[in-house]
Amino acid sequence: MFENFAKSYTPSSRNSSLSASTEGVSPVLKELFEAYGGATFEDGLYRIHDVVSSREASEAAAYAFPALKAPLLCFAFDWLGRQFALDFQRGTVEDPGVVLLEPGTGEALEVPVTFSDFHDCALFRYRDSCLLPDFFGDWRRAGGQVPEFNQCIGYKTPLFLGGSDDEFNLELTDIGVYWSISGQLIVATRDLPDGTTVTGLGIAN
Repeated sequence: MFENFAKSYTPSSRNSSLSASTEGVSPVLKELFEAYGGATFEDGLYRIHDVVSSREASEAAAYAFPALKAPLLCFAFDWLGRQFALDFQRGTVEDPGVVLLEPGTGEALEVPVTFSDFHDCALFRYRDSCLLPDFFGDWRRAGGQVPEFNQCIGYKTPLFLGGSDDEFNLELTDIGVYWSISGQLIVATRDLPDGTTVTGLGIAN
């Protein structure tokens, strides 16, 4: 399931807080986490969750995207903090679909493969849309930092609130804080008509 991936994606670092235990992990993700849990690829372009970060990300994603029926299990994330999660509404229990959750746009996008084909197919055939490597290059050339495992490059102003989709609207941030704030904004603005002026939103600590 990771044959092509292993040949082309070499970990550039590994999360030092990684626990070797995969107890309680979904059987679908067990092999991935045992082989690559906590691994970072290409200076943060793509990262695979460990058990702890997966749990935290899945909780944040479930809050931001309640219309996606549980279980919503995040297994990886990219430099922008976008989460890749199992989608059990598609595929099968043994081989579910994959959904891409975007905190910057407030959108959930179906990846057109099942999990078994994601690493050996989608990350090659759909690399540009899955990982946005050229945009990452723009960020780095502008002097942007490489994110650590618990960080991402988030939008200062989310795109769904009118932020610009360029490197000047990006900043290095803690991924948990970014998802907490983005999730609250997504929930608060989900049903507003396009073009609505948003004022006075409160963010919980």
